[in-house]
Amino acid sequence: MTVTSGDGDNREVPFSVTVARPDGAEVVIAVAGEIDLTTSEDLKETFEEALEPVPGKVVVDLEGVEFCDSTGLATLVRINDRCATQGVDLSFLPSPTIRRLALKTGLSTLLPLAGS
Repeated sequence: MTVTSGDGDNREVPFSVTVARPDGAEVVIAVAGEIDLTTSEDLKETFEEALEPVPGKVVVDLEGVEFCDSTGLATLVRINDRCATQGVDLSFLPSPTIRRLALKTGLSTLLPLAGS
């Protein structure tokens, strides 16, 4: 993904998000790279599309995430809230970066992190 900074410079931001439906009841969203102000909107849009139709379970694979800022963490909280509202079983597969951030911010008690 290429983004333009405030000073007009283009830079490549390492980010990818893919959706798989291994069976009709489960959706796996795999995220890699950086979740920040620049990429959070793409993650939100992909997540919203993955909820059509509403699956029974969503797994958000964050094992490839190397960086996440406060905007990214807020996006993960929104995903959690939306799944709770829709009655969708949710789990996050955290990278070491995400696990460390969740523990430091107290989000580890809110977000359903696998292996916690």
